[in-house]
Amino acid sequence: MFRRLFLLSSVIALFLTNYSCHETETQRVAVNWWDSVKQAETDSIALMPLLQELADFLSARCIDSSTTSYLIIDDSEDKPVILAEFHPNQLLIPASVLKILVTGAALEILGDNVKKDVTRCNLQSHNALANRFLGKIGKAVYDYHSYATGEKAVLEFWESKGIDMTGVHLADGAGRRYDNFLTARQLVDILLYETTAPTFGTFYSSLPLAGVSGTMRNTLKGTIAQGKIRAKTGTLAAIKTLTGYASTVSGRKIVFAILVNNYTCRNSLLKKKMDRVLIKMIEL
Repeated sequence: MFRRLFLLSSVIALFLTNYSCHETETQRVAVNWWDSVKQAETDSIALMPLLQELADFLSARCIDSSTTSYLIIDDSEDKPVILAEFHPNQLLIPASVLKILVTGAALEILGDNVKKDVTRCNLQSHNALANRFLGKIGKAVYDYHSYATGEKAVLEFWESKGIDMTGVHLADGAGRRYDNFLTARQLVDILLYETTAPTFGTFYSSLPLAGVSGTMRNTLKGTIAQGKIRAKTGTLAAIKTLTGYASTVSGRKIVFAILVNNYTCRNSLLKKKMDRVLIKMIEL
């Protein structure tokens, strides 16, 4: 375990160094909704409980805030509004939430024949299916079945949708490797694009439903958040991630991404802390 944590810390340190060099470039070349997005008022009475819970989350002894990021936006109106953010442009290890890049691209590139497998892949976090999609995408776009051609095709697909993919690295399609990297902002951008995509219905229903299905069937069960969050989970040693959509009690439509790398407590304890954040989000 300690050897894995040491290796993880070393890999993260390397990519954080690279990140510091390209963050300005990432912001400069952005051509999507971020150029005109507005920030929510931080003194909003409704927003304060969520902001306090997020502050408590970041200050927990087991969480390394230098390798943690989140982005939570309200997509209820014409223009998205940032409700909360912390290092949203930081490249981090995504674990299985990486699958949304691959499955979202697969639905449009490979067509209707993969709908059932996409649902199975995201609901069950099926690693073999995700890797198979990556190879098939490479074959479809470049006529060569490999992770390398699949990675290139997936990145180009999202770039063609106006999403800045600077710094993203796909070492596989499943998110099982520690040399996969992306940001909370890129995840949110992809989820926002999906809301207007022709395949959104299939993509949305493929995501686990809190307290009901898939890898979230036991998450938030019996709470106010049950049935109100559809999200992709991600877990590796010292890595926990979550990204998806939420419907609040007041009718807000939320898109969010939370990436935690290098935590030191039990997975169950970190999950409880993250669940408290999600509940406060649903109470908005």
